[in-house]
Amino acid sequence: MYIKTIQIIHFKSFKNVTIHLNSGLNLFTGINNSGKTTVLEAIALWHECFHKLLVQARTNRSSKNASAYRKGDYILGSPQMRYFDFEQINSIRFPKFESIFYELAQEIPIRLIVKLEKIHAKNNKIENLEIGFQIKNTNTTYEITLIDFQNYPFEAFNQFFDTFPTPIQAYFAANVASLPQIERFTTPPNITNAILQRYSTSVLRNRLYLLYHKVNDKIDSNPLPLFSRFLADLNYILFDKEAQMLLTTQSHIQRDTQVVFEVKMSARDMIEKDIALLGSGTLQIIEILLNVYDRKEDSNLNLVLLDEPDSYIHRNIQTRLLSVLEAHTQQSQIFITTHNEAMIRAAATNHLFHIEAKAENTYHPIDNQQLIKLVKTGDKRFKGIYPTATNSVIRTLGSSTGLDFINAIESDRILFVEGEDDAQVIYLLLQKAIIPKNSKKYVFWVLNGIANVFKEINMYKTLFPQIKNEKSLWDKSVLIMDRDFLSDEHTAKIAQKMKEKLGLPTYIMDVYTFETSLLTDFKKLSRLLAKWIDNKYEQKIDAYILENKLELAYNAYKNEVETKYLKNPIWIEGTVQRYITVRNQTNDLFGKGHQVIEQSDAKLVLYYQKYLEDCIQNQLFYKLMNKKEVQWIINSALLDFQFEFDIEKDFILLLMGVDRATWFSAWDFLIDLAKG
Repeated sequence: MYIKTIQIIHFKSFKNVTIHLNSGLNLFTGINNSGKTTVLEAIALWHECFHKLLVQARTNRSSKNASAYRKGDYILGSPQMRYFDFEQINSIRFPKFESIFYELAQEIPIRLIVKLEKIHAKNNKIENLEIGFQIKNTNTTYEITLIDFQNYPFEAFNQFFDTFPTPIQAYFAANVASLPQIERFTTPPNITNAILQRYSTSVLRNRLYLLYHKVNDKIDSNPLPLFSRFLADLNYILFDKEAQMLLTTQSHIQRDTQVVFEVKMSARDMIEKDIALLGSGTLQIIEILLNVYDRKEDSNLNLVLLDEPDSYIHRNIQTRLLSVLEAHTQQSQIFITTHNEAMIRAAATNHLFHIEAKAENTYHPIDNQQLIKLVKTGDKRFKGIYPTATNSVIRTLGSSTGLDFINAIESDRILFVEGEDDAQVIYLLLQKAIIPKNSKKYVFWVLNGIANVFKEINMYKTLFPQIKNEKSLWDKSVLIMDRDFLSDEHTAKIAQKMKEKLGLPTYIMDVYTFETSLLTDFKKLSRLLAKWIDNKYEQKIDAYILENKLELAYNAYKNEVETKYLKNPIWIEGTVQRYITVRNQTNDLFGKGHQVIEQSDAKLVLYYQKYLEDCIQNQLFYKLMNKKEVQWIINSALLDFQFEFDIEKDFILLLMGVDRATWFSAWDFLIDLAKG
């Protein structure tokens, strides 16, 4: 179970903001005062409203709809449980009564609306439940109510959760500068209350003590004691297995008034010191880990809220911390704020949100965004390292010189592509290539045309093996090319030689360009177009009828294909000249005895004419047609519907609707790339 979306209305700096969240790790970044902490406080306040209003019904409530409930069912609120004093709101910090309202306008109520989602383990069925709270000013108190209480589906509410009375737990970690020298034993309710009031560091030793003596853990089947796993994670984060810190206690709750923990740096170390003497960075990691380990077995959902946990923490420790937190997302949904560049770089783009200091906005992870389309000056095309999705985020925080090259060094893959359009399309499709989401980091290196691929790739082969971060840049490099005018035979040979001679995995599609891949499956194209029309024009069309029209338009284009390609000596001559250029470049690249295009100038004319004839005879027009011709086919099919498709403006928008049912087999090499 997890929070799928939260809508925040009229709360602090947000007038109306909706955030589409991940089920596991969610990392919010942005400039100071952009609203990062406000997101965490909104989640915490929503949970506090849930916690305060949850009660068992004392009587039956009969109704003709789902709002009925029986005595003993759990409901959210009653007439006697809705008014709360200023001091009773603990999940957020604010100096004045009116401070929680947007622009201090107390006459407009706050609304916090959460959509929860869960997947049934037995049948994988997805179920959703929406829970919204309203907070109003009554001059002396806050009135907190469930939105539309009279019509709320309480039957579904009681079926959705199965761990009442505590189906949801929340932990809002505090930054740790130091610990109090003395900490007395206290009760679990007092510990919970301290956490809710964001004073969790005041009971850090008590929480360690409970974890230290916890016998088993029913949430997972790991046989190791929970405290042993806690120490293993702690030592990995702090020392990367190069050292070991031990935490022990001789205190006993039935004998002592104070709880004391000692620390040693190894089992053979004779020196013990109080945990309060540890540095602030180490204490910060202990506090963070306690929030993911102090999970309740009798809860459906554990929310962990970490406000700038990177304070006092070294860059390498931040990276290892993120990996450990991600490993705990099966039991907890974790929310983190940061404006630390190192942590942003360490995070996967599908975990990262950029909060933009806007009163009204809708946020998705940045992997749902397109790569920035760079502005061209005159006819000059972009060449070099293409800015990644995180660049715009990091630059708002004040980036350093060499940002793009750092991205390349820290990436999982460097993808050589011909043009910036290829970078945009491939990036988008890689996000949709596998389930669960692809979290690899890609950097695109734009070579600016097929001619530069063969002319310059040897230069990178010389330089890239010398630049390393675990792997050299060359070890992480892949080449993705459009086939353009090249035949099946020659594209296969080029890809093979790139791998054999240069050690560079190379993918060349079976179609002319990415745009022409749309013409390989009219059923999927018709579904995508129907979705695009629904999103852009808010109209529904019959995908089956559109599929037939696409096939008719494609088949009717045979005469134009023959006229433009096969019966056009000037076009054939120009293409053969391009072939000759590629032949000469690949001969220089691969060396003598490794020709991939063996035909002489004269034979290339006959060879290419035969290739054209085969493509046309077998109706493989998509091996020849450019993107403007794809646009013509689509618009011919859309003519009766009175819609128009612009291949330059609408292609990316069309691809944003891709899902597993509309994934084209021409893109399958991207699945291999994402998995590899």
